[in-house]
Amino acid sequence: MTPYVHQTQNRIRIRSEYIQHHHAEVTALIEQLEQIPGIKEIQYRRYAGSVAIRFDSKVITAGALLETVDSYGWMEQSEERDFINNAVRQGAKTLLKGIALTTLKRTLGGPLVSAVAAFAR
Repeated sequence: MTPYVHQTQNRIRIRSEYIQHHHAEVTALIEQLEQIPGIKEIQYRRYAGSVAIRFDSKVITAGALLETVDSYGWMEQSEERDFINNAVRQGAKTLLKGIALTTLKRTLGGPLVSAVAAFAR
């Protein structure tokens, strides 16, 4: 899941894989955030990987809140997930090229398709 931030004047909502999978760390930071003047309410939805923070923008800025949660890793993107997505995408691309070439060879004949494939590379 790519980290997602939705911000309005007095509310920030953050969704991320980190929030979903690091319950103890997220809960500990929420307890600290609730002690900060200007924080009105924090809603944590663990299984959705979401935290919504309502605050008074006259007391604390959205930028300061985002900086804090980012420093605790809430905005991290899983590199493992990126690797898997890229591997699947590359594998699908290779498979589709193979299927297309096989189909062309059967319908048009081998030598012509081999020449076109060599030219396309």
